[in-house]
Amino acid sequence: MRLALVDEGKILVYIPDPREALAPHGLEPAWLPVFYNPKMEFNRDLAVLALQVYLDRLSPRKPIFVVEPLAATGVRALRYALEVDGVLGVYASDISRVAYELIESNVALNNAWDRVRIFNVDANTLLYNLKTANTPVLAVDIDPYGSPAPFMEAALNTLGDGGLLMVTATDTAVLEGSKRSKAFRRYGVQLTKTPCSREIAVRTLLGYIARVAAAHDRWVKPLISIYTDYYVRIVAQVRRSAREAERMLWDKIGYASYYPEFKYTTIRQDTVESFRGAQEVKIGPLWIGETLDREFIELSLEELEGKFSYLRTKPKLGKLLLSLREESLVQGELYQRLDLIASALRKQTPPRHRMVEELRARGFKATTTHYHPVAIRTDASPRELFELI
Repeated sequence: MRLALVDEGKILVYIPDPREALAPHGLEPAWLPVFYNPKMEFNRDLAVLALQVYLDRLSPRKPIFVVEPLAATGVRALRYALEVDGVLGVYASDISRVAYELIESNVALNNAWDRVRIFNVDANTLLYNLKTANTPVLAVDIDPYGSPAPFMEAALNTLGDGGLLMVTATDTAVLEGSKRSKAFRRYGVQLTKTPCSREIAVRTLLGYIARVAAAHDRWVKPLISIYTDYYVRIVAQVRRSAREAERMLWDKIGYASYYPEFKYTTIRQDTVESFRGAQEVKIGPLWIGETLDREFIELSLEELEGKFSYLRTKPKLGKLLLSLREESLVQGELYQRLDLIASALRKQTPPRHRMVEELRARGFKATTTHYHPVAIRTDASPRELFELI
């Protein structure tokens, strides 16, 4: 296998030579002998940032052990070990022997043998082995190629009380409702494609994580939940409590209602009356609670300007976090696509910034959203939103 040397964050890593996997549209990471996607540097930057904020403010103890059971080249594991203060060690594994040997080379390259332990076993095997050995794990990052569902049971079982769960999902066609039968099999939900499908994807994954957690008397507090590029990313704290797990299921798991005629989707039952007589499509079960923690986002912005100001993706990260901070003020509402609603009303699409300004002037909460460039969040009723458009 021919290798290339790249830098990311504060580390150097060997990766399979990208010239071996060039497609007409550019690099195809899945064609490489060991998976590596340079576009996911943003994802990894957000990960080290979030782990540092968690360690500084939320971790029940430190230093901590982190587990990355789908390590590929080992770049993420090494970055946790060498860039985040308070990490005692990282357990990294990949079932591929070729990947294991590459991780071995990268640990040696960064002189990180005292911080990273590597394994050549199945992801779930590593997680359950750590649990059996009573290893005190307080952070698990599940970053698969596709769905994280096959690893969720083991991850939640291994994670200690108050631990941090980080999850990436790239099966967005399933989570958004384009592959309904697979969504039902994989996540146990009834979905259909809606104008706010990206947020439905996030809430589908959160709902699935919460239901698996509750089966083990654990409850979930989302800190950062996003849909960016081609994947969903969740950062959440997991606590143990049978009572809170049951309360979470009653209060945070529910259904969305989609009204195709108006291109409008809602998780608020008090708005359903506005559509009496219209066709309604039920979607769920989904996470209907808050998806963002404003304080955690504020602290992430502070860390980005301080300790992590060296990150190459800092401008993009800053823009995302500022958007999330605004969105955290209007979390009980799904985002609405102004262009599609305007089309349904046979009107021109109003400028997003003017809609937000006018809604605020009328006393409503309103923000833009990171999910879509012509969408907004608002607590205005459907009727009020439609009239303003």
